[in-house]
Amino acid sequence: MAGTTHEHFTKDQAIEFIMDHYGEILKRTIYTYVKNHHTTDDIFQEVLLLIYRKWDKFNGESHVKTWVMRIAINRSKDYLRSPLHRIKLAKDQWLDQKDPKHLEDTVVHRERLDEIANAILNLPIKYREVMILTFQQGMTQQEISDVTDTPVSTIKTRMQRARQLLKKQVDKGEWSLG
Repeated sequence: MAGTTHEHFTKDQAIEFIMDHYGEILKRTIYTYVKNHHTTDDIFQEVLLLIYRKWDKFNGESHVKTWVMRIAINRSKDYLRSPLHRIKLAKDQWLDQKDPKHLEDTVVHRERLDEIANAILNLPIKYREVMILTFQQGMTQQEISDVTDTPVSTIKTRMQRARQLLKKQVDKGEWSLG
């Protein structure tokens, strides 16, 4: 971390450093998976707790950013596979149908989002992941490979497929670039 090895940091110092340098990146990354601000905050807290607990096991073989991003991504994916996520999703869909105020707030919020960002967020997770990590986080294909524990060739293929899917949406007129 910043020119020194991780052993020179206490757990508290490490968490402070990670929050200062990577906190927003972690939150944005988590959000791209779960698409819910409250859930993002919950998972972010869990990620910080996991980092705190595992700090002594961090061996420094990868960059701290890569290590913490991997924890955040894995925790987000775990959440998406969990029964809790499915229950919340069903509840939200039911509320959208029953609560006009909730539906109105949701529509207003969605209208404010950039159309391209919406299209990216609607991609299947494996394609959304590479797009977000590339364009929002500025990561290289090698860094994405390291963070997701996926071969670089697969990352390249996913990026190409994501672009094809986005182009299809433009061609169908589902959204425009202008």
